[in-house]
Amino acid sequence: MKTKLFIFNILLSFSFIANALPPDINLIYDLSFEKQPLGFIEINYKRTKDNYLILASSQFQGPLLLMGNYQIISRGRINKNHFIPESVERKNLKKNKIISTQIDYKNNLIQIKSKNKIKEYKLQNNTQDILSYFFELNAVKNFPKQIDFNILDSHDYKKYSYVMRGNEKIMINDRLIDVIKYEGRVNDEVLTHTLWISKKNHIPVRLITPTPIGLIIDQVLSEGNILNLI
Repeated sequence: MKTKLFIFNILLSFSFIANALPPDINLIYDLSFEKQPLGFIEINYKRTKDNYLILASSQFQGPLLLMGNYQIISRGRINKNHFIPESVERKNLKKNKIISTQIDYKNNLIQIKSKNKIKEYKLQNNTQDILSYFFELNAVKNFPKQIDFNILDSHDYKKYSYVMRGNEKIMINDRLIDVIKYEGRVNDEVLTHTLWISKKNHIPVRLITPTPIGLIIDQVLSEGNILNLI
């Protein structure tokens, strides 16, 4: 589901790469549809030595409550600036439903469990989960013309492709921010989402994406302990 795309990252101008990320990061993105508030997504990142944990929690309002609030937890390792996810857990708090994913690098296998169902996929190159892939952009020193990831979103395995559309300036928290604009697709679907990434530190500051219930959601970075770095 494209609503799971509410998720994001960090710095270039001071050579701010993955090994130099602050060990404790908090980001909050406000959600809206046609300027009507729909709640927020909060993301917390913690690193202990070479292990990381990323937790995303939603607090939806209005029609987004039809999908139910959720939490997503990604755990893994960081090796040479590369995020290596090992497990992902998605909790639908409305339905009290948990979907868990394990990544077996030794056997090149991904296993996704939901209730009594198990899906298995062959591990593909350049695989990230729905949370870690935005932090992975932190290690990129030069913005590529196209970015491709194979993404685990806790219940499926999809290809995400972004194409650079150019440089822009947008207002974030009453500040004019230099950004790189990307347009993306999931599995070559017709509908696209648009992503703006801070040029200075690679933090995604805004995302516009369609949802399964027909709304086009605007997600904007509003709070966080690294806002002064964008």
